[in-house]
Amino acid sequence: MTQKKQKQPTWTDVKKSLSGLRPEELISTISDLYKFRKENKLFLHTRYRLLGSSLDDYQEKIANAVNPLRAQKISFRAARQVISDYKKATGDPEGVAELMVFYCEECARSIKRVGVWEEYAAGTINMWFDTLKYILTLPPEQHIKFWEKLSTAQRILGDTAWGVSDYIDDYMFSLSPYAEDDEEEILNPALPEDMP
Repeated sequence: MTQKKQKQPTWTDVKKSLSGLRPEELISTISDLYKFRKENKLFLHTRYRLLGSSLDDYQEKIANAVNPLRAQKISFRAARQVISDYKKATGDPEGVAELMVFYCEECARSIKRVGVWEEYAAGTINMWFDTLKYILTLPPEQHIKFWEKLSTAQRILGDTAWGVSDYIDDYMFSLSPYAEDDEEEILNPALPEDMP
């Protein structure tokens, strides 16, 4: 006789349970979550703007994920997750752009200091492209500020192996807020076959 698999609870189930709590019970539950993980604490601090500059903590996490001199293991996925966590906590598009640009700047500084290898090249190129596309979704008056920060990071990169500087130069040109290129071509530049 096969055992019937128990249905896993969902957010709907949790929400139903939470809606029946008294305010002090709800605060106690949130307090337990706050103490349970650093990520929960950071989320709540960020959501309710309790930090002087919440971006600093997120930038620190990005640097710890992509800077070879700081990271125990390079993880572009972890760095992207930091940006996603910030976005979920705040819904602040300008802050998201700041973090994305910081990620690119950190990669540029790291490449300048220690060089580049294939996986690092791919991670840097992909993030740079995503950052430029994201910047173009912001109000036009913000485009130039972020594009100029990326332009400074581009100069730090100089001429870099694995096609990093070539692709970034192309992206900076085609996705420039000053460019008047065909939109289809801008949003879908060709990546080399060997790049993810």
